[in-house]
Amino acid sequence: MHAFTKLPFDENLIYINGRWIESSSTQTTNVENPDTADIIAVVPECTAGDLDQAVQAAYTAFHDGPWVNEFSGAQRRDAMLALADAIEKSRDEIELIESINTGKPITDVRGELDDTIDLFRHFAGYADKVEGRHIAAQNNSNLEGYTVKVPVGVVGFINAFNYPICLLAWKVAPALAAGCTVVFKPGPQTPLTTQYFAHLLDSTNKFPPGVFNVVLGGATVGQALVDHDLVDKIGFTGSVATGKHVIRSTASTRNVRSTSVELGGKSPGVVMPDVDLDKTAKLVVSGCMSNAGMNCNALTRLWVHRSIYDDFIPRLKAAAESLKLGTPQQNDTEMGPLIDHRQYQRVLEYIRIGKEEDKASVLTGGEPALGRGYWIQPTLFYNVDPKARIATEEIFGPVLSVLEPFDSLDEVIEIERKNEFGLAAGIFSRNHQDIAKFTRKLRSGTIWVNNYNTLYSYLPFGGFRNSGFGRELGYESFDGYLVPKAIIDDISF
Repeated sequence: MHAFTKLPFDENLIYINGRWIESSSTQTTNVENPDTADIIAVVPECTAGDLDQAVQAAYTAFHDGPWVNEFSGAQRRDAMLALADAIEKSRDEIELIESINTGKPITDVRGELDDTIDLFRHFAGYADKVEGRHIAAQNNSNLEGYTVKVPVGVVGFINAFNYPICLLAWKVAPALAAGCTVVFKPGPQTPLTTQYFAHLLDSTNKFPPGVFNVVLGGATVGQALVDHDLVDKIGFTGSVATGKHVIRSTASTRNVRSTSVELGGKSPGVVMPDVDLDKTAKLVVSGCMSNAGMNCNALTRLWVHRSIYDDFIPRLKAAAESLKLGTPQQNDTEMGPLIDHRQYQRVLEYIRIGKEEDKASVLTGGEPALGRGYWIQPTLFYNVDPKARIATEEIFGPVLSVLEPFDSLDEVIEIERKNEFGLAAGIFSRNHQDIAKFTRKLRSGTIWVNNYNTLYSYLPFGGFRNSGFGRELGYESFDGYLVPKAIIDDISF
């Protein structure tokens, strides 16, 4: 493999039922380094037959295997802790692969590996704490009523390209802790750390065959996973259009199944007049440009109070222009490239729309960068109409729309209530009444106050409206992979 030492697994194989096997397909997918656009690996494009084999393995493991039927919660806990230890021991190589395959700055990837390891340890702690309730019958002392919670079953995951190993942990850790079995499809652009994860899981010798399975590919294998009648739940992260298609598909299959979808966002941020302007400008730019703007919760709609607008804009420009673009594996690089040519072209088209259709003013950026790969300058538009396309449509790139200045927080809240998305928002203020009003009235799944993009394992993450439904992270995520059974026992019998 170009740019890597030899991997401990064969990237030409897929992991199904505890074995590395060849795909039945002769089709392959090129995996690129977004920094240079060089091909770094070639992986199989799985077929519907491969997918069926993976689902059958997960189904058998769930219904007939020891993971659910013999393992105690404590045994599942210990398996997950061993997996976290294995990830930690291999983290240097995982970080290098992730950085090369995604174009992420290596310093960002290190933080994501911290989160990944923490997530498996955190959710391992839930595995032996599945609890039900006792509910006494009101009119019959001979009846005992109680609930037990059981794992939902076989879970099919379709992951996005932007946080391959970290989002895998978001999904897989709570599902395994609950006792589910998994079929996992990574984003076609970024499969390598998922394959590495499967290798590490296998190396622990703690997980029975079929508990975790990997299929590779794009829409064809994803559709087969969504349509498969033996899958009990689908978890999806991706675009709104694809998410809606997933929801329609799961509703039209022979067996209706549970679905959790984490979709797009057009997240607003509000800058009130009482803040430190320099510090806030840096936080705003980081909130937008992190991961080259390829964040569903990126801060991309910025409201700035009229009284500070003219003072804040040049600080924002300076903060954006200070970002260091460069080789992602260098410690001082702060922003990386877009993931592939398609996303690169999409972002450039939105920049054109901002200039030509929306008639917005460019504060800085707006052009390709570095003369290689899929790099685009951090781009700021200002004095943007809140209804403009660049202000309302998800771009998924390093583009921030600074909207027309506002006078009243109530005015902002009223407009943002009509935002078709509701994933995240942020407010920068020292006024606790303003903070309370904003956080109480805005319909967003996560609201940051005087910070942005801070996430950790113990709080739920998800959205409203077109940002999807269901929650990842926190106890709420774990509980989403369990279903209650009601037991009524006549003890006089």
